[in-house]
Amino acid sequence: MSSPTINLGSNGSGGSYPSLEEISNLIRGLINDDQAGLTGTPGEGQIWTDNSAVSPFVQPFLNSAIRQTYRELRNIGSPSLIKDNVIVSGLTPVNGPTNGYANPDPAIQVYLSYGGYFDGSTINNNLLLPGDLLFPETVSERQTGTNNTFVKMVQQESGMPSRPQQPTLVNWEWRNDNIWFVGSTQTNDVRLRYYCSLPQFFSPTLDFSSTFVPCLDSADAIAFKAAVLYSRMLGSADLPTLIAEAQQQMYQLKNQFVRRTQSRDYRRQPYGNYSNSDTNNSYFLNWM
Repeated sequence: MSSPTINLGSNGSGGSYPSLEEISNLIRGLINDDQAGLTGTPGEGQIWTDNSAVSPFVQPFLNSAIRQTYRELRNIGSPSLIKDNVIVSGLTPVNGPTNGYANPDPAIQVYLSYGGYFDGSTINNNLLLPGDLLFPETVSERQTGTNNTFVKMVQQESGMPSRPQQPTLVNWEWRNDNIWFVGSTQTNDVRLRYYCSLPQFFSPTLDFSSTFVPCLDSADAIAFKAAVLYSRMLGSADLPTLIAEAQQQMYQLKNQFVRRTQSRDYRRQPYGNYSNSDTNNSYFLNWM
């Protein structure tokens, strides 16, 4: 799987995404370091600079503040951290050491991991979880090579059932940072919706003005979080004030997502079978 990308505007800018330069300019104002620096340009700073040789702590602090922001947004289900319709194609049938290829064996479980797909006996290193996946939200499936609709699978919360494999996978469980399945007797595709990690920025030649954080309206929250890290390093007396403001900025950023979800019309999903189609995954075993 490819690494996550940042969608930039047609003019090459980050659109409404904040740049690292925008964030750093705010930080320099917060820590009173907006004077001229190495090039004599007002505002470039002498302590919090874009130059990693002069300020080696800047990129680690920025990345820590960005990770904190992502983490808090992920915990409220922010759509900025969700990827959908990512398909891993060709999960082959169960292949237990006793019963062999495509033959049911209730003692076998298979899994999809960052290192490959384990079919019960061997690992296929070409079938991988996306590298930016932190944890899945939903998993759907269909038979490989068909144009059938993907059917949402059943997430197991307290362990996988022990049962003979069937054509479809039906169940999944997130365990040990792998997606586990009972396995199937046919080759299937899985479609993933998951919470992702977004890019981090570490480079001696990083261009702050053209590097964007792919999280809308996050500049203030990130800047105050980074200022807290810097002030804590110095033991600044202003640390409590900065912490309070960082919390307030993060609250406002999260609240806009929460308020948006409150405007939706939520309805209970009707009880029914595993599939609504006779062409795919219509066979459901209630092994839960």
